[in-house]
Amino acid sequence: MTDNTSDIRPAAPPDASGGASPAPSVPPSRPEVSSKPPRARSVSSTLIAALVIVALLAIALGGALWAQRREFRAAGQEVASRLDQMNRELSQARQEGRQALALAQAQTNQVADLEGRIREVQTQNSALQQAWQTFSSGASDEILVNDVDRMITLASQQLRLAGDVNNAIVALETAQSRLAQADRPRLAGLQQSINGDLDRLRAVTTVDIPAQSARIERLVALVGRAPLLVPDDAAPLARPGQSRPEAAQPAPPPVDPTADLPADAPWWQRWRAEVESWPGRAGQAVAHELGDLIRVQRVDEPSALLLSPEQATMVRSTLRQRLLTVQLAMLMRQQPVWKTELDNVQDTLARYFDERSQDTMAARTLARELSQVEIAVRVPDVSDSLSTIAALRAAGSKAEGQD
Repeated sequence: MTDNTSDIRPAAPPDASGGASPAPSVPPSRPEVSSKPPRARSVSSTLIAALVIVALLAIALGGALWAQRREFRAAGQEVASRLDQMNRELSQARQEGRQALALAQAQTNQVADLEGRIREVQTQNSALQQAWQTFSSGASDEILVNDVDRMITLASQQLRLAGDVNNAIVALETAQSRLAQADRPRLAGLQQSINGDLDRLRAVTTVDIPAQSARIERLVALVGRAPLLVPDDAAPLARPGQSRPEAAQPAPPPVDPTADLPADAPWWQRWRAEVESWPGRAGQAVAHELGDLIRVQRVDEPSALLLSPEQATMVRSTLRQRLLTVQLAMLMRQQPVWKTELDNVQDTLARYFDERSQDTMAARTLARELSQVEIAVRVPDVSDSLSTIAALRAAGSKAEGQD
């Protein structure tokens, strides 16, 4: 680059008035150089930078457009797959709906068929009820009398054979309800006879079978526990000579021979008292041991002490069989058998069993109380009803003979 220099001139002296005198106009020594080429270079560099920026923006915009187009394509594919899945599900739902509709129609047809059958059954039931009412209203008195006669005969058999008042009452109540439903004025006398027999049967005092059976079972248990005069398998003795395990007497408590001496007694007095007590203590020990080995008891039946264990077991078995017979006699209302067997049980308990035992005493008391129970209660009969039935049959036969 060429530097532009100008001539250096000295400054003009100030004038008299103190002001600066104007400098004379001196032309430049050489012409100035033009600056246009540098400006062209800056403009071209600016254009290049702008073109580069525009290119970069175009590339970025193109990349963004390509990525957005790719996302749009992926979203479109996902939407298309979901639409295909929804179409498949919709088709399946339509198929299931058609199947459900067909099943509902089939069930509707079945319900309609069942309703028709129910109406048919109801119609048949109504026809049967009407026919039964017609038959009941038009049934002859002879059929009704035969039915009532059968039930009265059953009640009479229950009273005579088994003495069962409850079953007889049930049979008569059935006959009474049958007559009440029929409402025959001609049979009013028969109904009154049945009512009278029912009143007499209801006033009878019956034997409490369950309570008496429980007492018999308790007597059986007492017989199984009560000890015999001789040992057996059911109630063995603790040692020979004892009637039961609890018969052993406890040893007497030891007696202190120095209890009567004062507390300050000398040793020789204590020793002498101890020696003097030896014979008495020895006698007590011997008496206790001999008391366990020897027992004195009054027995009315000497043969009861000669029973073997097998025979003792047979005695208990015989008592159980007698008590079973007692229970059967109660069910059959056999008062003589009942009393005889219980008396035999009391005699066996008194002869072969230990009377000092609590079980033996309880068994004898219970057997005596049972023997006093009256099981053969006199029950009335149904003769009035049977007589009325016979009179009705005779009247019917006479009417038929006159016809």
